[in-house]
Amino acid sequence: MSDSSNAPVAIEAAGLADFVAGALGREPAGQIAVVELGDPLRVYLADIPEGRHGSARSSAFARAFIGDIAGMRATGRGQRDVALLIYARDGHGLKDVRPYNALWLNLLVVCKQRGLNVVASQFIIPTQWWGLPSIGETGPGTPRAAARQTADGGPAVGAKGVADVVADAVRAFARELEAGHEAAKRSLKPLLAAVLTGRRDVEDLSDQEAVRLLLAVQNGDILYAASTYCEPEEVKRAAPLWSRVARLCVDPYRRMAAAPLTLLGIALLLDGDVPAAAGAAFLALEVKPGDEEAQVLLGLVFRAELEQVVRAPVSVAEALRAALREDREE
Repeated sequence: MSDSSNAPVAIEAAGLADFVAGALGREPAGQIAVVELGDPLRVYLADIPEGRHGSARSSAFARAFIGDIAGMRATGRGQRDVALLIYARDGHGLKDVRPYNALWLNLLVVCKQRGLNVVASQFIIPTQWWGLPSIGETGPGTPRAAARQTADGGPAVGAKGVADVVADAVRAFARELEAGHEAAKRSLKPLLAAVLTGRRDVEDLSDQEAVRLLLAVQNGDILYAASTYCEPEEVKRAAPLWSRVARLCVDPYRRMAAAPLTLLGIALLLDGDVPAAAGAAFLALEVKPGDEEAQVLLGLVFRAELEQVVRAPVSVAEALRAALREDREE
């Protein structure tokens, strides 16, 4: 790990990635920069660990790296605000973001545990950056070079645009519910099944379809039905789906994110990524304190963490998958 100190400077989120690269005199590809936004501002660097980013090795890396930072004297008074900047390895782009997102969740969880307040999280390549999926992020993010397009071929979506999409879908869905509640619910199950069984790609979903899934899983029955897609390949599709759906929850729809975040956490737990599942559960409870489903997920996460310590013979993930599989078959 290395660090560098600089004179106090006010930096907007859109300028963080370029500021760090400029301060270092290079693009720190394959590294993580933690920027402590104090007085003075300080930058800590570490190489991204090799191997699967959601692995136990990655979790140990996050504890060591963030623990070292938390143990240093704060650069300001009061709350310690930091930004997490993940610079992709050479040749990687937005299509490769999933393992980096798992690494980010490990870092986020440890930051919360060590009293560091994460105010910005970014996935960065030399020409663009994207906000990692924390609540309030609105999609692919702001391109670092204004003349360049975002990964979807168009300008980045602003928070107001996302809120408008959600509002339109809420109104349309409300009209469907008035016309026939059960019929409206049933109409969404085929879409959910198509995505999680691989007949539709997550990337092909329109924002309107993603919002309909967001609205659907606010219903407890559909939320539970969504969790029963628990087979290994279904789980790998579920994680990017629910991550995308949660990112739609900008104000005033922030609390709605608890449901997709809980489903994201279930998928991550079933995939064996306990730290990332914890991160999703903590985020769900942050946006909706006391949410029952998120609390159940967090309980399973704690059991899984204990299982790793005592090497229990029965895996929490295996037991959960068996229970969900049985309910799906009924």
